[in-house]
Amino acid sequence: MSEEIRATESCSDGQCASRPKLLDCHTHSHEVGCQAIRSLTYTEWSDDITVEEGQLYSIGFHPWSLPPEGSLVALIDQMQSRLSSTPQIVAVGECGVDKVRSNATLSEQLVWLEVQMRLACQLDRPILLHAVRAWAEMIEIRSQMAQEFAQLPPMVLHGFRARGEVAQMMLSKGFVLSFGRRYDAEALHLAYEAKAILVETDEIPNGLTHREAIEAVYAHLAEQLSITPELLASQVAETSFWQQTLR
Repeated sequence: MSEEIRATESCSDGQCASRPKLLDCHTHSHEVGCQAIRSLTYTEWSDDITVEEGQLYSIGFHPWSLPPEGSLVALIDQMQSRLSSTPQIVAVGECGVDKVRSNATLSEQLVWLEVQMRLACQLDRPILLHAVRAWAEMIEIRSQMAQEFAQLPPMVLHGFRARGEVAQMMLSKGFVLSFGRRYDAEALHLAYEAKAILVETDEIPNGLTHREAIEAVYAHLAEQLSITPELLASQVAETSFWQQTLR
C-alpha cells in the first residue's frame, strides 16, 4: 500500500503504529478530511461553496430532486466546469435512478443519469450511484458507456442493501458495492471476495462524530466478515476506486 493511503496515529501508550486509513467513499458530514469524500448537493456546489484544502468532494444531481430537463445542457456544462477546475472534486455523484422516490419521471431520471455517467467517463472520474429498484437500468447504461469508451471509471453502487443474488449480478457486470450500517450479509461477503468492496457513512446516527461513525461501520462489517477492521481497510484502500482517487 502506498504511503498516501496510510496514516500514522498515536497509540494510548505513547507509541505510534502505522495503520490503514478508514476510507469513506460517501458521506454528508462536514467534519471530514482527505480520508473521506463529502457529497455535495447541487445547491451546495453551484453556490460557490468554499472548497477546503485537504478535503475531497463529489458533485452530482440526485434523483430525488432533479432540475427541469430543459436546464440539463447548461447545468451539465456547469458541472463539467467545476470538475475540470477543482482538483478536490474527485468523483461524480451521487446520481442515479430511484423508482420509489423522485420528483421526476423514470424517463427523466434516465436522461440525467446517462449524461452524468457519460461525463464521468469523459473525465475519467469514479461515479457514485444511487439505485432503488433500477438494476436493469444501471446495467443497460453501463453497457452503453462500455461501447462508447475504451475504459470505464469505477462505478459504485452506494449504500448497497440488496440481496446476494442482486449483488452477484451487479458484481459480474463490473460494479463496485459500497456498504454502510445496513446491508445484506451475503452481498457483503460476495463483494469482499470479489475485491470490489467500499465503505461509507451516508447515514450517521445522531450523537456520533464522523470518526466514531466510520470506525463503527468498519468494525461491524469486519466482524461480519470474520476479519479485522485493519484487513478490511487495507482491501478497501487497494480498490481501483481509491487507487484512482488518491493517485
